Amino acid sequence: MVTNLEMWDKFMNNLSSECLDLFLDEYKKSGELGDLRNHNLVLMDIGEWQKAKSNCIKIIDKEEHSGDSDFIDLGLTKWFMGDYKNAIEFWKRSLETEYTVDPVGPINGLLVLWYAGQQISDEKLVDKSLKKLKQYWKVHDYRVFNEWPGTIAIAGFLLDKVPTNTFLHEWKDMGGGSLEHQRLCRVNFWVGMKCLEEGNESTATAYFRSAFYNSKRAIQKYEYFLAKWEYSRLTGKILWPEYGK
Repeated sequence: MVTNLEMWDKFMNNLSSECLDLFLDEYKKSGELGDLRNHNLVLMDIGEWQKAKSNCIKIIDKEEHSGDSDFIDLGLTKWFMGDYKNAIEFWKRSLETEYTVDPVGPINGLLVLWYAGQQISDEKLVDKSLKKLKQYWKVHDYRVFNEWPGTIAIAGFLLDKVPTNTFLHEWKDMGGGSLEHQRLCRVNFWVGMKCLEEGNESTATAYFRSAFYNSKRAIQKYEYFLAKWEYSRLTGKILWPEYGK
């Protein structure tokens, strides 16, 4: 019997296009939404946005208690298909769900809304997102933290309360391993976004590449997919050669 851990290990060490049936077969046997979510990671990594969107809707319909990450993922599929209006609506809905991935609350929905505002030049959306993000950055001095404090660090960085070097290099996730890979993915993406905000596309491109290129161990973070998207947009390189639209 192949365990979920063994399937995950195979996924980490092989091309996503070679793992299409890996978690789907398991979902067909188990009926567990976690397996369907894992299958969606595969679909999103190869650019199968339409199928991933359908799965997101299925998950939301079947889930007894909605969570913010499901609406964020659904919004990602809409964004990647060019439906920015509905992507933003789903990201707004992520702010109202019963459960959130982050223990502090629906902070991730605000972060993707800030991203959206930047990309479509909607200053009101950017300002509104920043205003709400201030509720999560409650310290007067970032130096009260000597390690990665979690997603609130991203709020502090976007609010210009945390220096780039501290955000990117000095704060570490003390859990190490995959957790540190996830942190590196996230911080590289958001530093890249700040570079874009400042008009520095070449530097932004390098940060986006660093966010996703070396490992899939951060694939459970939405920043992984947004980094791939921005890198592809800026370089013209199609990262989904078989399936990308």
